[in-house]
Amino acid sequence: MAVPLAGLVDTAALGHFATATDIGAVGLGAAVVSTLFWIFAFLRTGTTSLVGRSLGRADAHGAVRHVQRAFGLALALAAVWLLVMWVVVPGILQILAPPGAARDAALAYTLIRGLSLPAMLMTLVVSGYFIGAKNTRIPLVIASTQAVANIVFDLVLVGGLGLGAEGAAWGTFASELIGAALAVSLLWRRLSPEQRATFKDWRDETLRHGWAALLRFNGALMGRTALLTGVVTFVASVGSYFGPEVLAANAIMLQLMNLASYALDGYANAAEALVAHAAGAGQTPQLHSAVIATAIPMAVIGVGLTLVYWFGRGLILTLLTDLADVRAAALDYWPWIALLPLLSWGAYWLDGVFLGAGQAGLMFAAMAVSVVGVFIPVILVSAWSAGGLTNTAVWTSFLLLNVVRQVTLGALYPRLTRSVAAGAS
Repeated sequence: MAVPLAGLVDTAALGHFATATDIGAVGLGAAVVSTLFWIFAFLRTGTTSLVGRSLGRADAHGAVRHVQRAFGLALALAAVWLLVMWVVVPGILQILAPPGAARDAALAYTLIRGLSLPAMLMTLVVSGYFIGAKNTRIPLVIASTQAVANIVFDLVLVGGLGLGAEGAAWGTFASELIGAALAVSLLWRRLSPEQRATFKDWRDETLRHGWAALLRFNGALMGRTALLTGVVTFVASVGSYFGPEVLAANAIMLQLMNLASYALDGYANAAEALVAHAAGAGQTPQLHSAVIATAIPMAVIGVGLTLVYWFGRGLILTLLTDLADVRAAALDYWPWIALLPLLSWGAYWLDGVFLGAGQAGLMFAAMAVSVVGVFIPVILVSAWSAGGLTNTAVWTSFLLLNVVRQVTLGALYPRLTRSVAAGAS
């Protein structure tokens, strides 16, 4: 939960020290950044799965080799991104938002945030290693340090200097650099002497193998993440066509969605690590135990967040903004964000299970069915029947997507079990 708290602080700082245009611009820019950056989130999840399965086989040497390949891939992706972002970002925002102050502010915000991609990718790899090693304390330290740094920068740049959306972007950029430096330092300190020796050796023959499997696995994860983040970007950006207040309200609701998703991701990450070790060892009973053990707390968190969001809506909105029009717009669509944790916790839980077992292809299939078979058709039918797209239809479609995603993954679980059993035989 430390990660989305930084975004909520961005929103709260702007909600009290800036305008609805600034809130909407940061919401739009952050959604674009999330889409572009979290397409690369496979570096974290893929590293966790590969490292966890290697350690499940008691192969510490192989686990380090997976980290080396992930670092190499991260550097290559960062170099390409820094070359193309000056063309990609303006092009995306021209499509997502009409000309005006909100798009201009979102462009400045997104380009500044884009500079932090190399740091974010390094942090993802390190977090992936530690979660795969069943050490979640280190990622917590990294995320918490980064969140605190972002809060401080927000207070100085947005609250103190009044730099608005650009100040929020520079604050997040600086906190990403601090997080990456801390992550790399902690990784090196926690590796054993033998693992450090392995990491220093970039000419070993074993390092040259495994790239094809890495790219296949991460390619499926990249496709799945691209579909999901594309939907989130659409939800965030479409509000710009309904006015600045609705755009700002959607930005607030998406920040609350991020808070819920990251809270649920705690046990999803636990499921990922535990299932990866079970799959690496070929232990089907251990797999089932991990699945059951992580489902119970995730269901409790989903119910708890829904209750907090519903009964605490007045306090939450007061903390996030003092703009009455934005609060009123958010309340119009509040039932959808309140129901989201309750109706979607299963999707996050099963994501962790399938990631740990290395079944990225099945995850992509479930996401494709949910987006192409549910989200897009509901959007189109709603727009046709109502004579135009509405914000209510957008949030309804998003809620249905998450419901169908967890149902589809649940139907594919027996296939996952058979693959683990086959690996053990």
